[in-house]
Amino acid sequence: MNHHILSRFKILALLSTLITYFLIFVGGLVRVSGAGLGCPDWPKCFGRWIPPTSVDQLPADMDPNLFNFTLAWIEYINRLIGMITGLLIAATALYAIIHFRKYPKIIIPSIIAVFLVAVQGWQGGQVVASALEPFMITIHMFLAFIIVSLILYVYLQSLLLEKPELTVNGTGSLKIWLIILYLISIFQVVMGTQMRSGLEHLKDNFPMLSPLEWIDKLGPVNPLHAILGFIVAALAIYTTFKLMQKQTGKIGYFKITMFTLDILFILQIITGFILVNLGIPPLMQILHLWFSSLIIGGLLILISYSKIKQV
Repeated sequence: MNHHILSRFKILALLSTLITYFLIFVGGLVRVSGAGLGCPDWPKCFGRWIPPTSVDQLPADMDPNLFNFTLAWIEYINRLIGMITGLLIAATALYAIIHFRKYPKIIIPSIIAVFLVAVQGWQGGQVVASALEPFMITIHMFLAFIIVSLILYVYLQSLLLEKPELTVNGTGSLKIWLIILYLISIFQVVMGTQMRSGLEHLKDNFPMLSPLEWIDKLGPVNPLHAILGFIVAALAIYTTFKLMQKQTGKIGYFKITMFTLDILFILQIITGFILVNLGIPPLMQILHLWFSSLIIGGLLILISYSKIKQV
């Protein structure tokens, strides 16, 4: 593999990964600011490619009561970043098709990622058309985490082409535990997104109730989400314990990453506790989502760099 081609591809894949993570963060800001319907149409915003700056610029058929300058521009910036993200991921896939056809671990996830980006763009329009229907928002978030997982995996595999020594052998059942943690974490994201969407629905329909009463109305999904959170944190700590039993110096970065994940899982539990007991503060919503994205990325790094091989 040509070094310059590989270097350029790594940079492209890394940029795609970073901007996708940033898009997830911006999506969280859109949610907590209530800007999801800041632009009530799709793909334009109030019938314009650039949002209006005043009510006077609204099309005649648009209700001026729907216009909020701040919310419109927050949603517009979210869409703009989404478009840039899609172009970068498409460029990554095109580069993979041209130069990495012999590497299925790179080209296959690259192609799947760009396909899901197209689906995500269409589905974003459906979210707006459904007036932020909870299930549609959950699908939107689920797709975002799958896309960032795919493009991060592509970057990690390109890095392994250059530095195959990063792969750790003899990890035994460790990789199985990591995959289980990853799948549960993805499920937790889906469940958490559904809970958040349900809370927004309850807020609109029962404005006189307190945040704690809205949470009570969610039913068993809230305690189930909390219990799974404790289970996955316990599994992460157990995995760290198993990893610490290995004395190979080569896996030092594994231990550092796993310790970092343990801290993130604990922070995730703390922010979840605050959300449930202190009235769903917006900052905690953003941090809770952001910690989830970092956890999933960290687990994917460890999964990619470990091999199942008996010691």
